[in-house]
Amino acid sequence: MSIVILDRPGRPLLPYPQWLDAAPLLLTGRPRPAVNRTGYGGLRFLTGLGFTAETETAVRDLAARGQVTAIVAVDPADQVRAGGLRDLLGLPGQPKDAALPLSDPVAARALLRRAGIPVVRRAGVRRVCDLYWYAHRWGYPLLVRRRRAPDRPVVAELRDEKELRAFATGRLPVDAALVPDLTVESPVRGVRHRGPGIAVTDAALALLPDTPGHPCAVEAVRAVAGDWLIDTIHYDPRGASTRAAVRAQAALPAAAREAAP
Repeated sequence: MSIVILDRPGRPLLPYPQWLDAAPLLLTGRPRPAVNRTGYGGLRFLTGLGFTAETETAVRDLAARGQVTAIVAVDPADQVRAGGLRDLLGLPGQPKDAALPLSDPVAARALLRRAGIPVVRRAGVRRVCDLYWYAHRWGYPLLVRRRRAPDRPVVAELRDEKELRAFATGRLPVDAALVPDLTVESPVRGVRHRGPGIAVTDAALALLPDTPGHPCAVEAVRAVAGDWLIDTIHYDPRGASTRAAVRAQAALPAAAREAAP
């Protein structure tokens, strides 16, 4: 059995060999001195993990030699990549289509709206005119966020056309191919509810694929009119035991002390 770990720097390296009771293969973007090699069946140090095709190439090379039986990826930024590799290699676990709504707020909004679940207004931005279009449709203020970053930080709050014009002139090139991956939303500032317990979050959770090892979080906000809107759904590694999530992604049963009532 060969479990491949996609390890992104920026957080502590988890004790994968102890948690998996195995010698996994570690693909990491960390510098060599930062990795304790004990317990691993192999290590590969990659530059730009998450930003190049190097990770995918490495996994395909290992699979061609029959060395991959499961893929584990804890960082939210690696969920779609890991899902695509599972699809390609026929491995168990979360597929790409299930990972997309938890990683991309625009894909999540489309999924929820097709099911008739009310959502905060949000759309992708690929060119300058998109901002003007949504300002015309929704009015101000608008929030511009990073689309792919796990915490989707606010890039700008645009309160009127003057601020929109200044942002577009200084930050967004005319060439659509050069525009950063952004979203624009019409913010709703009200009481928030996280998790199950109200109709819209229960409906959203029922809609999302229940894939072991991929806990998700759903958050709703109450609009001025009193109706609840889904604001975000995303992969949440804090939503369950990280050790249990790692074992589930590796298609292993829960450890004894986790399985105990």
